[in-house]
Amino acid sequence: MTNRVAITRVGAGDVEKAVREAVALAGGFDELISSASRVLVKPNQCKPSPRHSGCQADGDVVEAVTRLVLERNPRSVVIGDGAIAGYDFGGFSTQESFDSSGVAEVASRLGVELRNLNSDAFQEVKVPGALVMDSVRIAKTALESDVIISVPVLKTHIRTHATLALKNMKGVMPGSEKRKSHRLGLDQAIVDLCSVVRPHYAVIDATVGMQGLWQYPDDTREMGLIVAGSDALYTDIVGAALMGIDPAQIMHLQYLAEKEGKKAALDAIDIVGEPLEDNKTHFRTGFDVFQSRYPEVDIVQGESACSGCTNELVSAITYMKQAGFEEQMKGLTVVIGDVPEVAGSGKVVALGKCAAGLKGANARVPGCPPKEDAMIRVLCEVCDADPEAVMATMADARKKLWDASSSAIKR
Repeated sequence: MTNRVAITRVGAGDVEKAVREAVALAGGFDELISSASRVLVKPNQCKPSPRHSGCQADGDVVEAVTRLVLERNPRSVVIGDGAIAGYDFGGFSTQESFDSSGVAEVASRLGVELRNLNSDAFQEVKVPGALVMDSVRIAKTALESDVIISVPVLKTHIRTHATLALKNMKGVMPGSEKRKSHRLGLDQAIVDLCSVVRPHYAVIDATVGMQGLWQYPDDTREMGLIVAGSDALYTDIVGAALMGIDPAQIMHLQYLAEKEGKKAALDAIDIVGEPLEDNKTHFRTGFDVFQSRYPEVDIVQGESACSGCTNELVSAITYMKQAGFEEQMKGLTVVIGDVPEVAGSGKVVALGKCAAGLKGANARVPGCPPKEDAMIRVLCEVCDADPEAVMATMADARKKLWDASSSAIKR
């Protein structure tokens, strides 16, 4: 049954057992994978993060899924993803994500090819009945796969409320193509993408999830669960419900359901295994967390605002506060997206290409999205803070994070 979604609990640390139970309860791989199948296991490897932080699908879950695939003796198996936009063009890389999550070790141990989809050859594909993207560049590995198994992690998202199996497919868009989806309208772009490269099965790593602003360890949420289903739409609805998010608020689920003639609601799903009501909790959204941590900053968003600017801004403000400039940030207003005018108190910053026409701005940061260091320098100038101190704080924090990831790999 395509509307069946399974929830299982990880007992005594046995992730593989929980994955096997969830996949079996949801219908298994027997009818999906044959000896002729070319299979892509597509984990969420968005950026390098410590093991079990909830930021990316962990190697334990990816290993369990891949073992189940290999047992079907398919023609080929590839584990592949491309880190979030920008990471393979300076800074962290997809390979570092594979290393920090344990996925690189898993691929080596199982003898499965590991592929960076950001640097993969790509093909431009026309989108039938497009909402916002008439065509999209997609990694050829994904296009040539007969079966794609999406392995996301249970997370909220500052723009789409949740990022699960369907949004995880953005990893098959090479490099900066990902940014296009943000500029055009992320929820609709996800539907267009999934119209041409839809996952055939979904296994959500809900062992540890992440809420809010994805800051480890503050936003990490222990869950101890696995969620699986043969329809990524229904699997995502259950994943959202586990986080206490109303699926009606996740627009790419609603748009895709409408396009496919389905109902994006819990009462359309046969949930088996662990009861949903006994395991659901409340994950805080990105802006809930942001407002509680940074009440001194006012963010004004236009309709074209995207997570490209938002994520960089959150990072910049985080490091400004950590560097001791909380008092200087009071009264700061940052505008993202196509806002024509805003009243301010002398600390109004227009962020990114979409806000270029803002009237009343005291400073502007160009780019789509702007570079983080450029953003920090402009924000510091407006707030009379020391940008070098903020840069040093950022470098130190990232070194500690990377050291933590490296230590986890060695263990």
